[in-house]
Amino acid sequence: MARSIPRPIGACLAAALTLAAPASARAQEAGSRPEKGGAERERGFSYGGSFTGRMNLIGPEATKAPDLLSPRPQLPSPSLGGRSLRPGANDPLGGLNLPALGPQPKPGTPASPAAPSGVAALPPAAAATIVKQTLALHAAFDAKGGRIPNGLKWRVFTDRPDANGEHMLVAESSSAAPRFDLDPGGYIVHAVYGLVSTARYVVVGPRAGREETIVMPTGAVRLTALVGDVKIPADRISFTLTRDEGGVTRTVTDKAPPGEVLRLPAGAYHVVSSYGDANAIVEVDLDVPAGKFVEAQVHHKAARMTLKLVDAPGGPELSDTSWTILTPGGDVIRESIGQLPPIVLSEGEYTAIVRRYGHMQQKTFEVRAGFDATVEIQAADG
Repeated sequence: MARSIPRPIGACLAAALTLAAPASARAQEAGSRPEKGGAERERGFSYGGSFTGRMNLIGPEATKAPDLLSPRPQLPSPSLGGRSLRPGANDPLGGLNLPALGPQPKPGTPASPAAPSGVAALPPAAAATIVKQTLALHAAFDAKGGRIPNGLKWRVFTDRPDANGEHMLVAESSSAAPRFDLDPGGYIVHAVYGLVSTARYVVVGPRAGREETIVMPTGAVRLTALVGDVKIPADRISFTLTRDEGGVTRTVTDKAPPGEVLRLPAGAYHVVSSYGDANAIVEVDLDVPAGKFVEAQVHHKAARMTLKLVDAPGGPELSDTSWTILTPGGDVIRESIGQLPPIVLSEGEYTAIVRRYGHMQQKTFEVRAGFDATVEIQAADG
């Protein structure tokens, strides 16, 4: 059953249709209208961290009155859908013979008189047979022809909307090089590869199949994060990628997990690596070339700290507390009412302030990269 085109890619398909409108139609429309007159991005910063990586290949005059005595010119019969059906007159079907569409007698009217005896009756016109042709599709990383081997999603839609203004889905495939058997005519081919998508208008002729290669300038990147030589657990790290598009920063992906292969449009990206939800953040710039697979590692200088209020060293943690964590400059890193969960802090010195039942204690402590630790603050006597 035919399905309608998904709305998220409607704008992409509309752009493809506009570019693919026949030149003859635009010329007729132009003739009927009167003529008209003619940052640099800042470098990324880091709260204590560094960035390394490596890159590999993937794979008659108008004022003259008419002469009433001259014979009336023979006008061409109207064409279906505003298009001429004469072979060679910009016929997108390549001169396909269509069945005769002459007027039919009204019901109840007598049939035409039979041909005189001795005259052979003409055989009825044979209806034209529409033969499906094959549309073979491929995708390439760049114009040099390096084909995309996997991870593609193809959809083929009608080039004309239906009565509801929707383009109907006629075929789809997840193969890297699909082959579709289609009726001759125009179609919109939509391809998706990771976070990259594109649309192309194609015409399938009546006498031969067609092979189409769609260029999708795409690269891939895989990000990991470490503290020292130890990988950070996936549930404690995430990556956000943004890119500049005409002076506007657009988020490409948000909170991407480590180790996942991200297929991206080729270009420059700004990567923000967040370890935990406090201040352990590293920002780097990354270039993703077309047809290349980039592996990048982000190195954090941070540690996971646990803070407790106790009556005595090694004792159980006291409840009914509120916490404030400050930098040496007085910036608030974290505030919490109740017991403070473990917090990831960038390397450096901090001050912890804890309040309980009107009493306040504070303690200065140091965070060393890669050394997770517990900080105990002893409650005041009485």
